[in-house]
Amino acid sequence: MGADPDDGDQKERLVATALKLGSWIVLVGLFTVAIGAPYEHPVSSRSIREAYFLGQGADEKLGRFLAEYVKHPPAPKRGPHVTEIEIRTPYHQVVRRAQLASVGYSAQQAEQDYHRKPDVIVVQVLISLTPTYQPRSPDFWRDFSIRFFQEKGVSPKKVSGKAGFDEGGGLAGAAVEFEFDPADVVSAPFRVEVLTPDSQRVEAEFDLGTLR
Repeated sequence: MGADPDDGDQKERLVATALKLGSWIVLVGLFTVAIGAPYEHPVSSRSIREAYFLGQGADEKLGRFLAEYVKHPPAPKRGPHVTEIEIRTPYHQVVRRAQLASVGYSAQQAEQDYHRKPDVIVVQVLISLTPTYQPRSPDFWRDFSIRFFQEKGVSPKKVSGKAGFDEGGGLAGAAVEFEFDPADVVSAPFRVEVLTPDSQRVEAEFDLGTLR
Protein backbone atom coordinates (compact mmCIF):
# COMPACT_ATOMS: atom_id res chain seq x y z
CA MET A 1 0.00 0.00 0.00
CA GLY A 2 1.55 3.39 -1.05
CA ALA A 3 2.14 6.26 1.32
CA ASP A 4 -0.57 8.89 1.56
CA PRO A 5 0.72 12.22 0.15
CA ASP A 6 -1.27 14.02 2.85
CA ASP A 7 0.79 12.22 5.53
CA GLY A 8 3.98 13.61 4.04
CA ASP A 9 2.57 17.12 3.92
CA GLN A 10 1.40 16.79 7.50
CA LYS A 11 4.86 15.65 8.64
CA GLU A 12 6.48 18.59 6.85
CA ARG A 13 4.05 20.97 8.51
CA LEU A 14 4.80 19.45 11.92
CA VAL A 15 8.57 19.72 11.39
CA ALA A 16 8.23 23.34 10.23
CA THR A 17 6.06 24.14 13.24
CA ALA A 18 8.53 22.49 15.59
CA LEU A 19 11.42 24.47 14.09
CA LYS A 20 9.50 27.72 14.40
CA LEU A 21 8.51 26.88 17.97
CA GLY A 22 12.09 25.99 18.83
CA SER A 23 13.32 29.27 17.39
CA TRP A 24 10.66 31.15 19.30
CA ILE A 25 11.68 29.45 22.54
CA VAL A 26 15.31 30.34 21.91
CA LEU A 27 14.38 33.96 21.18
CA VAL A 28 12.22 34.16 24.29
CA GLY A 29 15.05 32.68 26.30
CA LEU A 30 17.51 35.23 24.97
CA PHE A 31 15.04 38.04 25.54
CA THR A 32 14.46 36.89 29.11
CA VAL A 33 18.18 36.76 29.78
CA ALA A 34 18.63 40.26 28.35
CA ILE A 35 15.79 41.69 30.43
CA GLY A 36 16.92 39.98 33.62
CA ALA A 37 20.66 40.51 33.10
CA PRO A 38 22.17 42.01 36.26
CA TYR A 39 24.53 44.94 36.53
CA GLU A 40 27.98 43.51 36.04
CA HIS A 41 29.99 42.52 39.10
CA PRO A 42 32.82 41.93 38.80
CA VAL A 43 33.30 43.78 35.53
CA SER A 44 35.06 41.66 32.89
CA SER A 45 38.13 42.83 30.98
CA ARG A 46 36.04 43.05 27.83
CA SER A 47 33.43 45.21 29.55
CA ILE A 48 36.10 47.46 31.08
CA ARG A 49 37.46 48.09 27.59
CA GLU A 50 33.94 48.77 26.30
CA ALA A 51 33.25 51.16 29.19
CA TYR A 52 36.57 52.91 28.56
CA PHE A 53 35.74 53.66 24.92
CA LEU A 54 32.23 54.74 25.88
CA GLY A 55 33.65 57.20 28.41
CA GLN A 56 36.22 58.52 25.95
CA GLY A 57 33.56 59.10 23.31
CA ALA A 58 32.00 62.28 24.72
CA ASP A 59 29.06 61.98 22.31
CA GLU A 60 25.28 61.54 22.44
CA LYS A 61 25.64 57.83 23.24
CA LEU A 62 27.61 58.69 26.38
CA GLY A 63 25.08 61.33 27.34
CA ARG A 64 22.18 58.88 27.02
CA PHE A 65 24.06 56.29 29.06
CA LEU A 66 24.83 58.64 31.94
CA ALA A 67 21.28 60.03 31.97
CA GLU A 68 19.91 56.60 32.89
CA TYR A 69 21.81 56.65 36.19
CA VAL A 70 20.56 59.98 37.54
CA LYS A 71 17.19 61.43 38.54
CA HIS A 72 16.32 65.11 39.03
CA PRO A 73 13.30 65.51 41.33
CA PRO A 74 11.23 68.65 40.81
CA ALA A 75 11.72 71.62 43.11
CA PRO A 76 9.25 71.81 46.03
CA LYS A 77 7.14 74.88 46.76
CA ARG A 78 8.83 75.19 50.14
CA GLY A 79 11.70 73.57 52.00
CA PRO A 80 14.97 71.98 50.83
CA HIS A 81 15.39 70.82 47.25
CA VAL A 82 16.72 67.32 46.61
CA THR A 83 18.17 68.28 43.25
CA GLU A 84 19.77 65.01 42.18
CA ILE A 85 19.87 61.31 43.04
CA GLU A 86 22.50 59.27 41.21
CA ILE A 87 23.51 55.61 41.30
CA ARG A 88 26.95 54.46 40.16
CA THR A 89 27.46 50.79 39.40
CA PRO A 90 31.00 49.39 38.95
CA TYR A 91 30.59 49.60 35.15
CA HIS A 92 29.32 53.18 35.38
CA GLN A 93 32.36 54.13 37.45
CA VAL A 94 34.72 52.84 34.76
CA VAL A 95 32.87 54.96 32.19
CA ARG A 96 33.09 58.08 34.37
CA ARG A 97 36.79 57.63 35.10
CA ALA A 98 37.46 57.37 31.37
CA GLN A 99 35.31 60.44 30.70
CA LEU A 100 37.08 62.60 33.29
CA ALA A 101 40.60 61.30 32.69
CA SER A 102 43.34 63.48 31.30
CA VAL A 103 44.72 63.14 27.77
CA GLY A 104 46.68 59.93 27.29
CA TYR A 105 44.56 57.78 29.58
CA SER A 106 44.53 54.27 28.12
CA ALA A 107 42.32 51.19 28.25
CA GLN A 108 45.13 49.41 30.12
CA GLN A 109 45.12 52.15 32.77
CA ALA A 110 41.34 51.87 33.01
CA GLU A 111 41.67 48.17 33.84
CA GLN A 112 44.41 48.85 36.38
CA ASP A 113 42.28 51.52 38.05
CA TYR A 114 39.33 49.17 38.20
CA HIS A 115 41.31 46.43 39.93
CA ARG A 116 42.98 48.84 42.35
CA LYS A 117 40.16 48.63 44.91
CA PRO A 118 37.09 46.44 45.61
CA ASP A 119 33.84 47.02 43.74
CA VAL A 120 31.23 49.24 45.36
CA ILE A 121 27.88 50.62 44.33
CA VAL A 122 27.60 54.32 45.11
CA VAL A 123 24.46 56.39 45.60
CA GLN A 124 24.82 60.15 45.80
CA VAL A 125 22.08 62.53 46.94
CA LEU A 126 22.51 66.26 46.28
CA ILE A 127 20.57 68.70 48.46
CA SER A 128 20.27 72.41 47.75
CA LEU A 129 19.23 75.15 50.12
CA THR A 130 16.30 77.37 49.14
CA PRO A 131 14.95 80.74 50.37
CA THR A 132 12.58 78.79 52.64
CA TYR A 133 15.24 76.41 53.97
CA GLN A 134 18.39 78.03 55.38
CA PRO A 135 20.06 75.88 58.05
CA ARG A 136 23.24 77.18 59.67
CA SER A 137 25.09 73.96 60.34
CA PRO A 138 27.12 72.45 57.46
CA ASP A 139 26.05 69.07 58.81
CA PHE A 140 22.39 69.86 58.09
CA TRP A 141 22.25 66.79 55.82
CA ARG A 142 22.18 64.62 58.94
CA ASP A 143 18.60 65.83 59.50
CA PHE A 144 17.50 63.97 56.36
CA SER A 145 16.36 60.36 56.56
CA ILE A 146 17.60 58.49 53.47
CA ARG A 147 16.60 54.85 53.01
CA PHE A 148 17.08 52.22 50.34
CA PHE A 149 14.82 49.40 49.22
CA GLN A 150 14.94 46.44 46.88
CA GLU A 151 12.98 43.29 47.64
CA LYS A 152 13.62 44.44 51.21
CA GLY A 153 15.59 47.19 52.88
CA VAL A 154 19.28 47.36 52.04
CA SER A 155 21.89 49.13 54.15
CA PRO A 156 25.04 50.97 53.04
CA LYS A 157 28.40 49.99 54.48
CA LYS A 158 29.63 53.59 54.44
CA VAL A 159 27.97 57.01 54.65
CA SER A 160 29.62 60.39 54.18
CA GLY A 161 28.43 63.94 53.64
CA LYS A 162 30.09 67.11 52.42
CA ALA A 163 28.70 70.63 52.57
CA GLY A 164 28.81 72.86 49.50
CA PHE A 165 29.38 76.62 49.56
CA ASP A 166 28.66 79.45 47.12
CA GLU A 167 31.23 81.94 45.79
CA GLY A 168 30.69 84.17 48.80
CA GLY A 169 31.41 81.36 51.24
CA GLY A 170 27.80 80.87 52.23
CA LEU A 171 26.30 77.45 52.77
CA ALA A 172 24.58 76.32 49.55
CA GLY A 173 23.87 72.62 49.95
CA ALA A 174 25.41 69.22 50.51
CA ALA A 175 26.35 65.99 48.78
CA VAL A 176 25.58 62.82 50.71
CA GLU A 177 27.24 59.64 49.50
CA PHE A 178 26.49 56.01 50.33
CA GLU A 179 28.56 52.95 49.47
CA PHE A 180 27.11 49.46 49.15
CA ASP A 181 28.70 46.06 48.83
CA PRO A 182 27.54 44.70 45.43
CA ALA A 183 27.05 41.32 47.11
CA ASP A 184 24.20 42.90 49.12
CA VAL A 185 22.47 44.36 46.05
CA VAL A 186 20.46 42.21 43.63
CA SER A 187 19.55 42.67 39.98
CA ALA A 188 16.19 44.30 40.61
CA PRO A 189 14.67 47.77 41.01
CA PHE A 190 16.60 49.83 43.56
CA ARG A 191 14.54 52.55 45.23
CA VAL A 192 15.91 55.56 47.10
CA GLU A 193 13.65 57.39 49.54
CA VAL A 194 14.56 60.77 51.04
CA LEU A 195 12.51 62.16 53.92
CA THR A 196 13.29 65.85 54.47
CA PRO A 197 13.18 67.61 57.87
CA ASP A 198 9.83 69.15 56.89
CA SER A 199 8.39 65.68 56.14
CA GLN A 200 8.53 65.84 52.34
CA ARG A 201 9.14 62.49 50.67
CA VAL A 202 11.32 62.35 47.57
CA GLU A 203 11.81 59.05 45.71
CA ALA A 204 13.82 57.73 42.81
CA GLU A 205 14.04 54.24 41.33
CA PHE A 206 16.74 52.58 39.24
CA ASP A 207 16.26 49.20 37.61
CA LEU A 208 19.46 47.24 38.16
CA GLY A 209 18.00 44.52 35.97
CA THR A 210 18.61 46.72 32.93
CA LEU A 211 21.37 49.14 33.96
CA ARG A 212 24.96 48.00 33.47
